[in-house]
Amino acid sequence: MSFFQRSYENPIVVPQSDLAWQAEGAFNGSVWREKGKTHIVYRAQSLPLLHDEGHWLSISSIGYSQSADGIHFEKHSQLISPEEKWERFGCEDPRITKIGDTYFIFYTALSEFPFRAEGIRTAVALSKDMKKIDERHQVTPFNSKAMALFPEKIGGKYYALVTPDTDQPPAKIALASFSKIEDIWNQPRWKRWYESLDKHTLKLSRHEDDQVEFGAPPIKTKHGWLILYSYIRNYRSGTPLFTVEAALLDLKNPARIIGRTDAPLFVPEEEYELYGKIPDVVFPTGVTIERDTIMLYYGAADTTTCVATASLSK
Repeated sequence: MSFFQRSYENPIVVPQSDLAWQAEGAFNGSVWREKGKTHIVYRAQSLPLLHDEGHWLSISSIGYSQSADGIHFEKHSQLISPEEKWERFGCEDPRITKIGDTYFIFYTALSEFPFRAEGIRTAVALSKDMKKIDERHQVTPFNSKAMALFPEKIGGKYYALVTPDTDQPPAKIALASFSKIEDIWNQPRWKRWYESLDKHTLKLSRHEDDQVEFGAPPIKTKHGWLILYSYIRNYRSGTPLFTVEAALLDLKNPARIIGRTDAPLFVPEEEYELYGKIPDVVFPTGVTIERDTIMLYYGAADTTTCVATASLSK
């Protein structure tokens, strides 16, 4: 049951035993096209390391690679690794957007172990050249994951989608706007925003036992802003089913949903999706569109990154 056709080359980004920081996982890749190449940032998981607080842990960092065809990624480098106190237990699941000459890489920052909701928050790193990070900031003062900017201003403001309460469900996919870039990491502003969370929430969940989490950064089409997101059925009861769904948001008012799927576009089927560190998982994290072809990049079983294609017009 799939609207997308999986690549026969899957998985396309995999763990590498010769890279200690990427030896156990290379998944949830976020992509963009530039100068004829596809670029990807992804979550890398290390071999278990003795952390400075005395725990043996696989630490997540963010890797980077590029490809001429969007399939074959060869050279890998570690772009973001834990440096600040608020991310000392890992940097996970990046989403990247370029605005002007700056790349904005949002990721999940882990500050506590054992992991708990209060120590799982969103952060952002800024880069001009994707070789070094120029600055990084903790973004939300509350539990959240899965954030990305829209690639251009709307009505003179920057907009982003974010997923609050991922680890104290039910999670929500919500919209935030900013008059200036510095507002993105303005903690008092976020506290006020969170107090009226329901007002900012996109109504995408169909059942109280289901879980939603924002996926690939928004893509502009002539019909609206296309978003693909994770829809997990029976997340809070029964056996969870990870699926991919889509919605279309109004170009001028992204708070307005103008269309959405009523059934999964994608579910775990292949061996590399059914078996891995976390079995039975497909998680959408990147999209590119070339003419009528949409390429969906996704994490498989929290282990590898894969790609599938579909016709946009269909």
